Amino acid sequence: MIYKTKAREDAFLVLYQWDIRGGSIEELIEEYLSMNRVKNSEQRRYMRKLIRTYFEHAGDIDKTISDNLENWDFDRLGYVERAILRLAIAELLYAKVKNPKVVIKDYMNITNKYAGSKPSKFVNGIISKILSAG
Repeated sequence: MIYKTKAREDAFLVLYQWDIRGGSIEELIEEYLSMNRVKNSEQRRYMRKLIRTYFEHAGDIDKTISDNLENWDFDRLGYVERAILRLAIAELLYAKVKNPKVVIKDYMNITNKYAGSKPSKFVNGIISKILSAG
């Protein structure tokens, strides 16, 4: 479902902006949707679901990520890596995902696009570690 792939990137861009700017997540969502003219209602709905899922479980998700970083501090993560990990873990652990491999591939593609291959390997390693522990 291509709309989910696009929604993941949309959710990433909103969460990334929120992490940098702060403020109301709802206002950032509305600003993003209007600026980017996201018309597909399924895409919009899924993007909101991903962001909502993260915020509903933010404390647990951030702790899970932090607990799985070796010799690394959560606050030292780059904005891209932190946003990707938050959304990926939210979706993989708290949403009813039918095909985790597709979800992981989408997030790796987003990481490659916005941060490059080295951060993508790092993010993939953290996601794999968390999933294998769960």
